[in-house]
Formats: sequence, C-alpha cells, structure tokens
Amino acid sequence: MKVLIKSTIKLDLSIPVDLYPDYVTYVHQELKNLLASSEGLDKSLQSTDVTIRKNAEAELDKKVKKLLNSGVTIHTALDTNLQNTIKDCCTIKNRCQ
Repeated sequence: MKVLIKSTIKLDLSIPVDLYPDYVTYVHQELKNLLASSEGLDKSLQSTDVTIRKNAEAELDKKVKKLLNSGVTIHTALDTNLQNTIKDCCTIKNRCQ
C-alpha cells in the first residue's frame, strides 16, 4: 500500500542552472570581448599597469552587467537537440565499454 504525503515544495530560482556551461562561458566571453572593443577598453585590458587593467576590468564588468540586465536577447548557434543527442550517445557508449 502506497502512502501519499502532502507537502509544499519551494523552488529556489535564485541560482541559475546552465545546461551548457562551456558554451555559455564562451558566449559570455565573446560578449565581453565585443563590448571591450566597441567601448575602447581592449587596450587598457592588456595594459601592463595593474591599476589601469583593474579599472578597465571593473568598467567592463559594469557595462556587461548593465547590458545583460537591460533585457537584451542573445541568439546563438547552439542546437540543443543535437547537443542532447550527442550527450545521450556518449552516455550510452560509456555504459557499453
């Protein structure tokens, strides 16, 4: 005999889950590079002067955060169906070895 238990489930949506973390990291870095170039920060980010580099990094981080919080949508070439198929194939192949 199965017993059902009624309980409340609380979802914590404050911690985002990236299904494709490597790809997300790559896209985020590309965004930073494009923004640094368009804002003229790329030279400062490569400076040997630590203070100049740190200030440029802080300014870039603020600009990236502002852009991402503005509601911008980033379209990528990631094919989630293909990624999932490959992941499934690799999982099956590893089980068979």
